[in-house]
Amino acid sequence: MNDNKHNFIMDYTNKTTKSEIEEKIINLLNNKFSQKGYHKFTMDELASELHVSKKTIYRSFPTKEELLRKMLIDKLSFAYTVIVSNIQAQTNVVEKFIEFSKIIQEYFVLFNDESLYRLKHYYPKLADEIINLKKERVIPLIKLLLRVGRKKKIILDIPDNIIIKVFTAALSSISQMKKSYNEIEYQKTFESAFELLLNGILTKKGKQLLINKRINNESN
Repeated sequence: MNDNKHNFIMDYTNKTTKSEIEEKIINLLNNKFSQKGYHKFTMDELASELHVSKKTIYRSFPTKEELLRKMLIDKLSFAYTVIVSNIQAQTNVVEKFIEFSKIIQEYFVLFNDESLYRLKHYYPKLADEIINLKKERVIPLIKLLLRVGRKKKIILDIPDNIIIKVFTAALSSISQMKKSYNEIEYQKTFESAFELLLNGILTKKGKQLLINKRINNESN
């Protein structure tokens, strides 16, 4: 085998291995945070659980902050994309909020105010970056849904900020209990709480749409 071909194969193999390792690192951290929210962790801990050396991790992520940024920004960007697709779907506003609740359920433990406050203690620049992304990209989508809902006489005329604060406070309490529940219990608790909150901002027309959605789900 000539040297050029040999080097090409070695380069390709190294890139593939590096990519696989990066994916494993991100997935492990994602699983930890999805269950417990942000918490302090060490590279020794990650290396031990992945059965690799710290040097291997540092080759992909020179600092803990870069590793966290990769995981958190990627997840928030993905959530944003899913929310946009949901808004563009040919469904009514109540159905859009129900679909939106699934995104909140999955990601809320990472991006609620308490988690970001803890993150800010260790990595203030990263926390501010995520807070700005929420403020500039995610919150406007929520307000858009509320505005459309009011226009269609589905959402009550309650100020956006009040709705967002009430939902955030209530769901924060639920998300903090996630580590005490198994996944099914947490899902049911979160869904029930979200439906209760949603029902509180719906007009009579909106409540009927919610009932119809529930009946449709039960019949399927």
